[in-house]
Amino acid sequence: MNRIAAPAAIVAALLLSGCGPKAITVGSRPFPSEKAVFTDASGKGLVDLPSADEPLRLVMLDFPWCPSCGDAWVSVQKARETFPRGTVRLYRILFDREISLTPEGRREVAPLHSSPIPSPGGPSEAGDPDVVTLTALPGPFRAEYRVGQAPVLLLLARDGTVERRWIGYSTALSAELSEEVRKRLPAPEPLPPGK
Repeated sequence: MNRIAAPAAIVAALLLSGCGPKAITVGSRPFPSEKAVFTDASGKGLVDLPSADEPLRLVMLDFPWCPSCGDAWVSVQKARETFPRGTVRLYRILFDREISLTPEGRREVAPLHSSPIPSPGGPSEAGDPDVVTLTALPGPFRAEYRVGQAPVLLLLARDGTVERRWIGYSTALSAELSEEVRKRLPAPEPLPPGK
């Protein structure tokens, strides 16, 4: 490669890397987005997660075609039992569309397997004030963010920065979540002597 072609190739690569959806990585601030990527229960489009008073936010991207998403959600619910009250807000982002690959091309379709997502030994989180459930707008979400595997869990700081990211499911997930939350919370104040 000659001396002129090398810098031109580097500039082209840098310009092209800025186009298209961005990966949600540790250290990034994915939300708010430029366009609405979620809807709430009323159908209102949102560019950001609803605000929360808690210092940490745990976000799960939950796909209907993903068998391990149900197991991951059970792990999140188990880990939640270890979080001190008022420290973590849970967000569950549901996707209600899949991509179907056909000879005619790619298109969005309703989920092929629409089984209910399990909850750990109880009813779903409907009505639970500590869980915010949103639905992803699949086209706009895919245009904004690159997600290649599922499930995806994001631990966000108060300012929205991704502190930790998990992709996939493991049997140790609930313990990992509990440990990561514990590490990021201030140590409890010691009790005064005699108490």
